[in-house]
Amino acid sequence: MIQKKSFLKTNPKHYIIFVIPVAILLFVIFCSVITVVGQQFSALAYAFLHGHLNFLSPIGGAGQDPVFYHGRIFWDDGAFPSVVLIPFVAFFELFNHSFYQGYLQWALIIGVLFFIFRIARAIEYSVEDSLLLALGFVLASVFIGVGGISSSWHFSQVLTTFLLFWSLYEFYIHRRWWLIGIICGFIFLTRPTAVPIIVFFGLELISLYKDKAIKIKKSLILFLPLLGAIIIQGVYNFIRFHNPLNGGYEYQLISKDSAEARSMGIFSFTHIPTNLYSMLLRSPIPVLKDSTSWTLKFPYIKNNVYGMGIFFTSPYILWVFTNKWSKFDKQIRHLMAAIALSAIVVLCYYGIGLYAFGDRYSLDFMPELFLLFMILYRKSHQRLTFGMKALFIGSAIFNFYLFLSYI
Repeated sequence: MIQKKSFLKTNPKHYIIFVIPVAILLFVIFCSVITVVGQQFSALAYAFLHGHLNFLSPIGGAGQDPVFYHGRIFWDDGAFPSVVLIPFVAFFELFNHSFYQGYLQWALIIGVLFFIFRIARAIEYSVEDSLLLALGFVLASVFIGVGGISSSWHFSQVLTTFLLFWSLYEFYIHRRWWLIGIICGFIFLTRPTAVPIIVFFGLELISLYKDKAIKIKKSLILFLPLLGAIIIQGVYNFIRFHNPLNGGYEYQLISKDSAEARSMGIFSFTHIPTNLYSMLLRSPIPVLKDSTSWTLKFPYIKNNVYGMGIFFTSPYILWVFTNKWSKFDKQIRHLMAAIALSAIVVLCYYGIGLYAFGDRYSLDFMPELFLLFMILYRKSHQRLTFGMKALFIGSAIFNFYLFLSYI
């Protein structure tokens, strides 16, 4: 059962642990709101409003990832973020103002906090620990990097993270299979590499119901929205590029280094070693006094534009690997299946999310991995230990220190 003790009745000294994380959170949200560069989704929403699938004005060169096809400029990312922005862009257009993605991104960040808090409470964490876990994911993970800048590459991943946690919230709180299926459809139309989360829901559904007819009925309710999303994406691709399976990546104007990696295959096992290194081990870079010295100067280390490994941005995840296999019940194995499938797809992708904070592509499965951490930790502990709380807060401060060099 969820603990009933009111957070307001706990020792006032406990509030102190939230001062620094909340201050960092407010700064990150402020940075997100004021971002005005990389507004491709807003520009595409404006084009949708006027009956076009291509941008109505240039969006820049290689750094902005334009897709040139038959004299028009398209966007290769999923269209759902632009669909979400349409009503806001339309309203602001009435007053001849632009609607920037950051005007909505702050609400998505708050939504992520809410979903994690409610999921943690459902797993029977205390209110205090649930709040710290929510802040921990947002600040003590690669999410701080995408949350703090609302450019299109980041906005889509914030939206995807929001949708992933929303689907998990629905599973733990309401279990409305039709809505979970619709959310998974939205995830596919935003970042297809994150949609393997539906594997978790499918496996859970099969194990929850004994009657074969009920399994079939609820499986159809779960998977049909995703099938509809796949069809919509196929039609969208066909209208733009005359091929339902072509999302435009091959026509994208990118840097020479990225183009060389793409020439080995948009998705290929060849990319796994590089991506695995970036995902796990790539470290911050030292700040040297000059080009000929090994002496460090302030700020001593800074963000690595090629990304940093999960174990630098989220060191608490290492705790998961200290558990015995005997603790991995059926639900945990189902989560691991979804995580593994999404991770393999991400690792096979030619890109590494250049000019990012951490390995931002890992966010396609980080919500499931964070849930895995919460479940396993709750099995072993009644509440977060002092050491784990310190690790979360320390990671948040460390990430914020590097985030300042990123922005």
